[in-house]
Amino acid sequence: MSETSTSISQRRHPYLPGLWLAAGFLGLASLAFLLRPLGVTSDTVTDSAAKVRLEKIAKLRTEQDKLADSFGWVDKAKGIGHIPIAQAMDLVIPQLRTAQPRPAYPITTIQLSAITAAGAPLYPELPPVDPNAIAAAIQADGGATPAPAPLQPSKKP
Repeated sequence: MSETSTSISQRRHPYLPGLWLAAGFLGLASLAFLLRPLGVTSDTVTDSAAKVRLEKIAKLRTEQDKLADSFGWVDKAKGIGHIPIAQAMDLVIPQLRTAQPRPAYPITTIQLSAITAAGAPLYPELPPVDPNAIAAAIQADGGATPAPAPLQPSKKP
């Protein structure tokens, strides 16, 4: 049994899909029109959502403040707990005041690159710097001892 397709113009009621579409549109429009007097507008929905968000934020902040100002266990099995922030600062600040400052990164010397080893300086406008003079200045200043300077390549005639 074969199915035959019929075009819209050959159907018995070619206007039926358009009629359903119009009825659906009118139904939605009438629903929106009926709900408007009840106060359901985009502004009231936005305002109520904002009110709910503010209540959630206020609740979260009170919970966080309560946690920040109390003692408790984070993981009792491992022996990890928490203390109030003010008391933690009172414990840590004296240690920070007595500790010597440490460098944030290791102090190293700049290694010569292939360009400078070939005889062309990286910055031709700057005069060449003697690494031994830099090391002597750092030692005289009481600073850290830099890594030994690499050997200079010998120039061939």
